[in-house]
Amino acid sequence: MEKTYLFFDIECANCFNGVGKMCSFGYVLVDENFTIIDTDDVVMNPEAEFDWYLLSPKNKCSLAYSKDYFRSHKNFEAYYKPIKKLLETAGCTPIGFGSANDIGFLVSACERYNLPQINFSVTDIASIINEKEGKKMGLSAWCEYFEIDTKHLKTHKSQDDAKMTMLLTKEFCIKNAINLEILLEKNRGARLSVEKYLEHREIKRHKDEMVKKIQLLTGKKCRALLSTKLHGDFALGFKIRDDVDESYKIADIIYRNGGILKKNLKSNGTLILEEEPDESTKTSFNSRSITTLTKQQLYEKLGKA
Repeated sequence: MEKTYLFFDIECANCFNGVGKMCSFGYVLVDENFTIIDTDDVVMNPEAEFDWYLLSPKNKCSLAYSKDYFRSHKNFEAYYKPIKKLLETAGCTPIGFGSANDIGFLVSACERYNLPQINFSVTDIASIINEKEGKKMGLSAWCEYFEIDTKHLKTHKSQDDAKMTMLLTKEFCIKNAINLEILLEKNRGARLSVEKYLEHREIKRHKDEMVKKIQLLTGKKCRALLSTKLHGDFALGFKIRDDVDESYKIADIIYRNGGILKKNLKSNGTLILEEEPDESTKTSFNSRSITTLTKQQLYEKLGKA
């Protein structure tokens, strides 16, 4: 089976509340020599309001078409099957620029229209070039850096952005004397998937939920105390905060045993740490009347496992 490579880009009418409302899916399908097999700009009705700045001629992010043109087309559901086929075709490797956003847009679109998720992975050429060149730039800036002629292409037109991504990848391969397949093989870490995106999104949602629960306890006195073994202000050290479940457990223990949880301590209170601080750090804390307890010492103090 002949290998093909699908360069694609997505534009949205808005991303309010973290949900992208797709209005175009542009792509360029090529072979291993970057010969174009197929290309199109699939324009669709986002069935949502447009962010005002996206259609402003003075804005660098202005969209390629008018609101009326977008709204004259069918919605994402009408184009779901051909887009799904493009992205899931065996032997075809999707490639994008800033691909985490595009995965998120497709996930949101499938959820908005109650459609099964499109199961694919995409190689993010941006992360490969950023790492290799030691700096981070946008698509247009990288094209300019590699002296790629894009005068005939319009930024933020999905099809043209896909072409720019393809031309950038081609030039990067030439400059580094490497073919496309080897480039992708050597940079598997730049591959993103819908499955991983959904997994990370759930982790983030859980983290946000736990952080909100901790915030609800911050600065408040408990009216139904389990004990009065704790007194004064308490705060959590940075290492403990990395584990949101453990953080909430400790915050709840402090709250229910008479302590007042604070976001930070400038002076006068107890700091809960993962492990004992060194002597110089402890001296610095003592100078501000801050005592320290490891989480294990806290549990022992309260007789909890």
